[in-house]
Amino acid sequence: MKKRVIHVTSRADYGGAPNYINTMINNMSEDFDIYLACPKDEPYYNIWSNNKRVKGLFILPHREFSFKHFINLVKFVKKNKIQVFQANGKGAGSYRFIKLFNWKLKVLYAYRGFHIHKYSNIQRKFYFAYERFMTLFTDKVINVSKGEQEQCIDKGVLKKTLSCQIYNGINPLKKKEVEELSNRYKGKFVISTLSRFDIQKNMILMYKIAQELRDYKDIHFIWIGDGDDKPILEQKAVDEDLNNIDFVGFKNHKEIAEFFSVTDLYLTTARWEGLPFALVEAASIGLPIVASDVVGNNEVCLDEINGLLYPIKDVSKAIEHILSLYENRLKLKQFSNKSIDVFNTYFTVEQMVQNHENLYSQILL
Repeated sequence: MKKRVIHVTSRADYGGAPNYINTMINNMSEDFDIYLACPKDEPYYNIWSNNKRVKGLFILPHREFSFKHFINLVKFVKKNKIQVFQANGKGAGSYRFIKLFNWKLKVLYAYRGFHIHKYSNIQRKFYFAYERFMTLFTDKVINVSKGEQEQCIDKGVLKKTLSCQIYNGINPLKKKEVEELSNRYKGKFVISTLSRFDIQKNMILMYKIAQELRDYKDIHFIWIGDGDDKPILEQKAVDEDLNNIDFVGFKNHKEIAEFFSVTDLYLTTARWEGLPFALVEAASIGLPIVASDVVGNNEVCLDEINGLLYPIKDVSKAIEHILSLYENRLKLKQFSNKSIDVFNTYFTVEQMVQNHENLYSQILL
């Protein structure tokens, strides 16, 4: 008999959790029937609605808890005889109370990043207390990185016996050179990033780096992504006549691979992470990396192996690392080869899916 699993998320727009769920849906074995609970967000709601692997779909509100929806979700889970309930991210985590109504149901919670950096001390205390309380309704917690797992244990949010660490996995990007892009960036040392433009991703720091490197006429930045800070930084670049950045907006996987194919170096300035998909994608296509030394980043960018790490507030060190690779193309090539090795060792879809399926089977014994 097939095992029945429901993935729950409070968002189905662009982001790590929806991307992860989509990968799981398309790669899990036929031993599992997959159900979803999510909002009507673009693009994933329509994608999942038309995916034959999805046996049933329950609609939730976007990034908020609704008691009415919760009660109907309880009924949906019971009606479909679902055995494993996996909540992905903080918003979905509040639905773990479903355990009160169905004690046989196995409830999993995936943090998708232990994001506490914007909280005051009082807010952190309340949040830690909340998460400790919610473990009463949780059979297992999935941490996406070892650093995230250590944070949760160190803060007393969960016990190590409750935690299972599983890395995010992706299908590797394949290099695809496009003549138009090759001509546009011919003779350039291209530094790319794939990111939301928000406080977490810290694009203002990346802007400062681009400013400092403006006199290097062959260094050029490609910024893939969107967010609240994008129009602000675009206008700032116009006002300050900074023309070494291309703001290219959101791109699909095929287009990302095309931009990465003309890229020499991947840069991230994130203040915090769980396990960043974008960094894994960069490693999968063999990009050397310069990354802020934060949880998640430092498990994809291994210092002096496939890239270089810098302290999050140290702009000068980030620039020093960039210029050291700009000037040492042999080391750049060595890091490129090692990025593919790092990806194949830790971050393939096959490994991620197999580890999840093993976990589901174990908790159902």
